[in-house]
Amino acid sequence: MLKEFKRLPEPLQKQTLIRLGCSGLFLILLIVFLKSARDIYLWLPCAGATVLFLAAGILLFCRAAQGDYIVISGECAEVGATPVKRRAKYIVLHTDVCDVKVMLRNRLRKINKGAVVRLYVLSSTPLYEERNGCLLRSYIAIECSQDN
Repeated sequence: MLKEFKRLPEPLQKQTLIRLGCSGLFLILLIVFLKSARDIYLWLPCAGATVLFLAAGILLFCRAAQGDYIVISGECAEVGATPVKRRAKYIVLHTDVCDVKVMLRNRLRKINKGAVVRLYVLSSTPLYEERNGCLLRSYIAIECSQDN
């Protein structure tokens, strides 16, 4: 099992460890609530979150170990930002096939135009067609290497 984990790309390893780490954190919180308070309303959400993150981590590891993901690699051609805080909202990747607009879901560090971006996407993730290319709404992990 450890050999299969080490064969995974680094961003997928990181995402798996984050999900399993959150599961462990909620498990510790569950144990603390079980010891200190016998009230079901306190420890039941922790138990649910533990099961949820554990299942998400195991499912991601199993799908990644089977090779059920696609790597989309391209050069960042455009970065769309939010109007107020100027955080990255979406990026447009110029790939060999078409331009892919990727909706970012978390707070990423600064991505510049010309950076090489690799997206790890499940093979069942839908890719929507737009006028100017394709639209990708979800991904597993993102890896960015700045050329500038």
